[in-house]
Amino acid sequence: MLAALLGASPEPASFQGRFFTADRAPVLPGPVQRPRPPLWVGGSGDRLLGVVARAADGWNLCWSVTPDAYRERLAVLAAACERAGRPPGEVRRSLGLQTLIGTDADDLVERWERVKAHTPDGILDGVELRDWAAPRLVGTPDEVLAQLRGWEALGVEQVVASFSALPFAVFEDEQLELAAELVLPRL
Repeated sequence: MLAALLGASPEPASFQGRFFTADRAPVLPGPVQRPRPPLWVGGSGDRLLGVVARAADGWNLCWSVTPDAYRERLAVLAAACERAGRPPGEVRRSLGLQTLIGTDADDLVERWERVKAHTPDGILDGVELRDWAAPRLVGTPDEVLAQLRGWEALGVEQVVASFSALPFAVFEDEQLELAAELVLPRL
């Protein structure tokens, strides 16, 4: 339905489905992108990856995942694409990861303490940095760069960094500066 609504046709779209019906639904103003804006789906469940294989241009997973868990989800996506008659490589991939960068190991530990102080009570209580870091983008600039290259090798073309223990948050502006100055120029 979204593809029809957002497509190049100026005609209103109609759809009769199991859960909803749309009769000559207009989209005004229509999208600027042609033939239509890309459709992205986020999540990791098996059924959702089936939707990605059948209908989406891109797939996003967030906010914490290990490379091994991601590979397992890629296998599920590949099987769903095969059932849908679509090459898995046609599905663009992005990844959202909670991120913490320290200039060195000691600085990383100090920043971890500040992240914990910035985070609402109960979320990180008793959580050790090494455990929190494993499924996230965490480390020195060299370590973060190596992780990003690893994600790229798995087909991830975009990473959304959330510089906090909370989605879409920044616990200190300096995190952005470290990424911009010590990581991004080296990609």
